[in-house]
Amino acid sequence: MLQRTQQNDKILKQFNQTVGANTINTTSALIEQPPIETVDSTTLKISGISAPSNAAVNQNSQSVSPKLPRNNSRKLDSVQPIQSGKVKVFTERDSKPGIVLPEKSFERERPDWLIGIFILIFVLLATVRLFFNKYLNQLFHAIINYPTSARLFRERTLSLTHASFRLDLIFYFTFGVFIYQFFDLFHVSFNQSSFLTYLIILGLVIGYYILKRVAYSLAGIVAGSTTETAEFLYNMHLHNRVLGLFLVPVTLVIAFGALQNPRLMVYAGLFVVAFFYLLLLIRGAKILMTKHFSIFYLILYLCTLEILPLIFIYNMVLVKNGIK
Repeated sequence: MLQRTQQNDKILKQFNQTVGANTINTTSALIEQPPIETVDSTTLKISGISAPSNAAVNQNSQSVSPKLPRNNSRKLDSVQPIQSGKVKVFTERDSKPGIVLPEKSFERERPDWLIGIFILIFVLLATVRLFFNKYLNQLFHAIINYPTSARLFRERTLSLTHASFRLDLIFYFTFGVFIYQFFDLFHVSFNQSSFLTYLIILGLVIGYYILKRVAYSLAGIVAGSTTETAEFLYNMHLHNRVLGLFLVPVTLVIAFGALQNPRLMVYAGLFVVAFFYLLLLIRGAKILMTKHFSIFYLILYLCTLEILPLIFIYNMVLVKNGIK
């Protein structure tokens, strides 16, 4: 009988420990937990021994379960929920800098067709440099040395004619671009688009040199000096070809250089043109003097065929547009 009583006490003790460990008394405002199911003494029987009463179970559970302070429950009730719209997410960026290309701003307008003109000029120059490199060297010597130019005049061949034609095209294109840039900077307008204005200038340049050649040929026929006139015209084309090569970098800088005052580059180009024009006049005087040409015809040539056309162009184009 005593042994049976001890066994029942042991079972009851284990039951109380189990119920006490699984029971936590929390505030109902924080966590809603279903109520603990009480064990009825009439439904639970272990080996014929009745279960303890509900009062005893609740007493044991209150003694075992921890008690939360009321201040903590009030603080938890005052916590506001987080609004997803106010959440900011910060991400780290790569510290390595990306590739940054240099930029240059242009205040003046650069027509796109200028790029095509310069590409054509460089293609022509590349073909001359590739196939007629020896002729280019002789061309520069002929500007300084008169015997070299006289030899080139006597030894004109078909291959040199091809090179001369390409260099003439380079001169016309480049000189036309330079005059267009001069008119654009000094606000000389033809009341046309930029490309059409360039075509008009190019036509005027080609027409001027054609008329000049015809006028010199007629003057040579009248004066009976066709050979000297032909040699002078040949030297005129030699100087124009070299002048066209010198104007290529000048026009490139004016067109695409970030210059604060591009007129200074235009003045430099005008100085180059005047220098080559002076060399041509000196060469023409030397040709006529070596051929024992009359001084009277020399002055007539200079006044009629060189000075008067320049004065006419100056009055018609520059003075009427306010450039003096």
